[in-house]
Amino acid sequence: MKKTMTERLRLDGKVALVTGGAGGMGQAIAQSLTDMGATVVLTDVNGSVADMASSLGDGTDWIVADATNSAEVDNLVAETVSRHGQLDILVANAGISYQSATVDHDDATWRKVMAINVDGTFYAMRAAGRQMMKQGGGAIIGISSICGVTSVRPEIHIGYDASKAAVSRMCKNLAIEWAKAGIRVNAVGPAYTKTKMLQASGDSQPGFMKQWLDDMPVGRLMEPYEIADAVAFLASDAASGITGVELMVDGGYSEG
Repeated sequence: MKKTMTERLRLDGKVALVTGGAGGMGQAIAQSLTDMGATVVLTDVNGSVADMASSLGDGTDWIVADATNSAEVDNLVAETVSRHGQLDILVANAGISYQSATVDHDDATWRKVMAINVDGTFYAMRAAGRQMMKQGGGAIIGISSICGVTSVRPEIHIGYDASKAAVSRMCKNLAIEWAKAGIRVNAVGPAYTKTKMLQASGDSQPGFMKQWLDDMPVGRLMEPYEIADAVAFLASDAASGITGVELMVDGGYSEG
């Protein structure tokens, strides 16, 4: 019998791995996945991921791992499967941002943002894809950004923008490559979202927050749960026909 949409939205019996789990966005994503019934494993290089997992209740596990180290990421996926028997959902959420005029941009910052945002996303998707092929399918969601699809103001962060465009392209390519293996790959592209990282940028650069709000057609920041709910939908069977899509959760910014 065909399941109802409500039933297809449920994630009961599924195991999800969320990178960048020590941050506010990781917490919101884990909460939405948990609310829909998934067992969630949070991972981060930051040991505070344990406290984050604990705050979400018994359905949330945690593993400390460095997203920029391919061997650690491979072990992360293997440990997740060892503990929980499978891996059905990957959310590649780990990422950093910064501000720098291009002419002042130093090599170390460029490498750091690419290592976390691009290399880390690739390592996680590759490791998850290998496991999902053994299982016969799964869902992968990368976190891109409005910065990867349109020019934003007044920030200056060429490396971040390039890295998020790379995440978007990676998801589209893998969606085609892995479609016949039953692995769906999509991206969620947030606009300015009410997180500690964004607030820190706003506090350090007077006038930024006003510019962000002026440029948002809805006149407000996105809430973390709005990004997280889009991720949970794409992870669910209700999105079984959707792959290779970048779902912008941006209050109309990219269409403005």
